[in-house]
Amino acid sequence: MEIPELTRVMSSQLVAVLSTSDRGEPYSCLVSFEVTEDYRQIVFATMRQRLKYRHMAANPNVSLMVDNRENKASDLRQAVSISISGTATDTKGDTREKCARLLLTRHPELEDFVAHPDCAVICVTVNRYYVVTDFESVKIVDLKAE
Repeated sequence: MEIPELTRVMSSQLVAVLSTSDRGEPYSCLVSFEVTEDYRQIVFATMRQRLKYRHMAANPNVSLMVDNRENKASDLRQAVSISISGTATDTKGDTREKCARLLLTRHPELEDFVAHPDCAVICVTVNRYYVVTDFESVKIVDLKAE
């Protein structure tokens, strides 16, 4: 994956916007995340009683957005946004432990949250990255086709 903007933004940003939907009702929220070294999976945590979790249980197709905007007029030309489509899974057993360790390496402040019995560690298997630069230049990384 040779898109420097993708690597730079995904490694520098700590929070993503997660979008879910259930029965046509969209919902977006912020999540602390980490991406695997090969960029094929994104991990975050949530409590199982949250709306986002219920949406993912009903419809595991999700979208995440990560960007480096600074809330300036220049963002239209200089900011990089990455839209990510994928499939969310509530991890279990050894996979949960591995994903939790990955997430906590980047976000140690979430240790008590992740340790809670009702906390789900979600792994999103990435289908595509859409890397948008210069307001309208789009590069697509299709991991599903690989």
